[in-house]
Amino acid sequence: MLPICLQNKINTMYDDDGEDRIFIFLKAICLPIILAVASILLLRTNAKKQESSSSIPGNPRGKYPLLGDTIDLLNPNTMASYQVSSRHKHGPIWRTSVLFNKCIFVSGAEHLHQLSKQEQLHRNTTACFPPHHRALFGHHSVLVTSGEEHARLRSLINPVLQPSLYEEEIRMAVTSFVSRCKNEKDYFPLVDSFKQFTLSVALRIVLGEYRWQEWMKSDNNNTRLVALLDDFSIWSKGLLSPPTSFIPFTASYYAMKARKRIRNILLEVIEEEKEVLNSRDEGSCNRNQKKSLIERLLHATTNNAAANSSLTEEAIVDNIFTLVFAGTDTTASVLTSAFFELAKNDEVRERLQACVEKAELAENNNDAADETLRAFLSEVQRCYPAAPFTMRNIADTGANGIDLGDKFGRVPPGFNITYAIAGTLLDDKASYPNPSKFDMDRWLKKRGSKPLKTGHLVEVVEHAQVGSCLWPNP
Repeated sequence: MLPICLQNKINTMYDDDGEDRIFIFLKAICLPIILAVASILLLRTNAKKQESSSSIPGNPRGKYPLLGDTIDLLNPNTMASYQVSSRHKHGPIWRTSVLFNKCIFVSGAEHLHQLSKQEQLHRNTTACFPPHHRALFGHHSVLVTSGEEHARLRSLINPVLQPSLYEEEIRMAVTSFVSRCKNEKDYFPLVDSFKQFTLSVALRIVLGEYRWQEWMKSDNNNTRLVALLDDFSIWSKGLLSPPTSFIPFTASYYAMKARKRIRNILLEVIEEEKEVLNSRDEGSCNRNQKKSLIERLLHATTNNAAANSSLTEEAIVDNIFTLVFAGTDTTASVLTSAFFELAKNDEVRERLQACVEKAELAENNNDAADETLRAFLSEVQRCYPAAPFTMRNIADTGANGIDLGDKFGRVPPGFNITYAIAGTLLDDKASYPNPSKFDMDRWLKKRGSKPLKTGHLVEVVEHAQVGSCLWPNP
């Protein structure tokens, strides 16, 4: 037996007006659902018609609804192979969804060159970063800004990033690191060692050799230095984790906490440097012979009369985060890839070793060895791209999108456009013959033929805005 109240409810639905009550009930519940589904289908149909009628470039593809190819692109294990396989299947330009937005992928050195020219001509693209990354880098970071602000920051930062300014510090750090590696009596994790090495070099440049040595002598400051190294490591891991900083105990959550601690220390150092600059005593004059990166950035701030052409303290902090990331992760990646190639390629290893030995005998004539080493590192960066892609958003500035030529058409405003750097370096047979082969000779001068210019490689990867274009990699 059913409860009396439930029995009465059922009976009322089947009384004289029962049919009307059932109809009203179904209409109230089901009609909105039917309308919502119909609206979604209609919108998707109209979107597809608009895309086909507008001749948007690229063959459409997408592995998942809404997400498209986001997972394959952002997965470190597949982001390069995804571009190569997509290029094989769909040609140099293809269309999909990434980060819930329509996205055009462009690959091939010639196509990327034309895309770069269009960007410079119309200046209608903006940096495309998720809010999670913008928060970790900082809103004043040269990496996440666009347009005039980006150009202003680059004009202030680039002069203090000349490799010659920090050559001695880098050489000393490399010598010390190689010596430690030689003295290891057992196997040790080389990849982790490279990460720690590049991070320590970056912080020595940021803080300055003088402050680094002073902090090493003091127990309190030494503890602060160790904490700074640990926090930068925690922060960098957050960049590669899902955007879950609002959920406690996740990598993103810890990364935001680490960023706050690092920021506080950097602001303290900036205040110390400002006091030194204001006092201008004899000690500070001697110390200025080897300036830290913070001091140079602070000079760029204090030596400019116009406020809009200087760096604020927050801008200095944000760009130190950017430069440390650019100088450590990409450098460690290239070093790891270089040693991996040397370990598996006996021919290349023996050739480089012979070059170095020959240069040592020649004493002052190291040009041939330097050229060979540069060719080796260029080929390492081609075969193991540290920055596999970069993404831009086409803003609605009246320029009517970006034209990819008569063959492919125009990308409308609102779309993301991705430089498929890995797909280019690993699969562009026209620019890199036999791209699957590690061939450092392609960068060297040969009798009767012209070598690839190193600038050709830089032109392809410079849009990633990380690594050598922002930091003097040791």
